[in-house]
Amino acid sequence: MNKKEDEIQRKLTELENTVLREQTELTTAGLSTTGMSTTGMNATGKHGEIGASESTGLKSEGYCFGGLASIFCGLLLVFQHVRVGSGLLAMLGMGSGGFALLFLPLMIGIGMMFYDYKNKWGWVITALSCVLLIFAFLATLTITFPGVSMMQLIIMFLPFAIGAAFLVKGLGGAKGVEKAIKGQLPKKEG
Repeated sequence: MNKKEDEIQRKLTELENTVLREQTELTTAGLSTTGMSTTGMNATGKHGEIGASESTGLKSEGYCFGGLASIFCGLLLVFQHVRVGSGLLAMLGMGSGGFALLFLPLMIGIGMMFYDYKNKWGWVITALSCVLLIFAFLATLTITFPGVSMMQLIIMFLPFAIGAAFLVKGLGGAKGVEKAIKGQLPKKEG
């Protein structure tokens, strides 16, 4: 009976060593594909310390969303300081190159559409007049950026830098961004 117990014990030890070896190989292979270091690996497959290259190869959705949120906050701060106005006289057609004259083709196009809704020229004239009216309205807007102190300017544009850094870190660092860009490019056949 002692001989059988020794044989069972030897088989269990061999099985345990095989399982640990396979586990270590899988963990090592998995770490090398994600850019992680295997320093500090002990027999159980757990890490004692993390290598320096580990932080450059990992992607993080939290950093990506944090970066986007920071950029959004920066946009809000900049938009809060920009003042948009329009010349009231220009909107009424009393200046700025005859803005009111654009209403004439619009009225003609609408009249053509009401007379015969299948008339393609009426639709085209109305659509072009609407596009030109929107363009003319946007052209009359005046956008000003009032004077701010240097500290306010830094606080307004700092979220853009932080957000960009978080986005790059969330994509896996410089190598992750490079891989993402290469993945988007069409492959050359040749």
